[in-house]
Amino acid sequence: MNRTVPAWFGFAILSFLGFGITNALLGAIFEWSGRNPATPVTAPFILWLTMGFVGLVAAAVFAATGRGYRGLPAPRFAVVSAVAGVSLALGMLTLKLGLASDPGAKGPIVAVASTNAMIVAAGARVVLRERLSRMQLVGMCVIVSGIVAMALGQGAAASLRGLAFGLATMVFFGITNFLLKYAGHHGTDSVTATAILWLSAGGCGVLAIGATLLRHGGLPGMESPRLIAWAVVAGTTLALGMLCIKLAVTRGPGGPATAITGSNSILVALFEFVAFAHVPPSMKILGMAIALAGIVVLALGGRHGAAGPAAR
Repeated sequence: MNRTVPAWFGFAILSFLGFGITNALLGAIFEWSGRNPATPVTAPFILWLTMGFVGLVAAAVFAATGRGYRGLPAPRFAVVSAVAGVSLALGMLTLKLGLASDPGAKGPIVAVASTNAMIVAAGARVVLRERLSRMQLVGMCVIVSGIVAMALGQGAAASLRGLAFGLATMVFFGITNFLLKYAGHHGTDSVTATAILWLSAGGCGVLAIGATLLRHGGLPGMESPRLIAWAVVAGTTLALGMLCIKLAVTRGPGGPATAITGSNSILVALFEFVAFAHVPPSMKILGMAIALAGIVVLALGGRHGAAGPAAR
């Protein structure tokens, strides 16, 4: 039996690392701001703007090399990639609004949001006719179970408003990852699609920051240049993570790849333990172990063919 780790799994792990660093830095920024409740809402705006800057750099490179936005089978796939960027920004916003409006419901909100891998898997099965092997299906379900356990380890309190934000986040993140899968299935070049996503998210950042400046005269909770600098770093790792998840869902199964990425809360928990001495509860440790077991199952689950005419 061939036990070679498939390429999509490697890209999913890189995305796991990129998103894990991003979320760990967002948590650290909140701590460094003196736990200012406005920080978790405004910090993502800087991340979106940073992604837009990365997109502009990519556009400049495309122009300088004559590459252009090649690899788009049809103009509509530029729209698909742009919508994916908007839905990513909206998902981050609804998640932060949910956590800010009801901190006691953090566990359930994150648990619901993290199950977006099921949306991606269902969409890939119904629309793209993608079949998962038994090992891939089991591994994905195990990872999602571990993520839910980790989230519930934060506490089981919940409110309808908090869960509504969590549900909205699940839908938006699911749309983002499925659209990336859909574009890749039809042969859209991963770098081109991700560059358009970066620019789209950056546009959301310009609008959000502009509206915040008009309303408050500044960015509440993000007045320190040091915090802004770390938010820029977080935005850069988010941009790289989005490129890697695009490559992962293009070259492999959408649901399992998204599930691996979603388990980045493992890195966040480890970072918070080392940096802030936040000891995770036993339920969260159990969830981490379950999620890691699921990742191992997927690593041994065999190869997955290209997701479309050309996996790029």
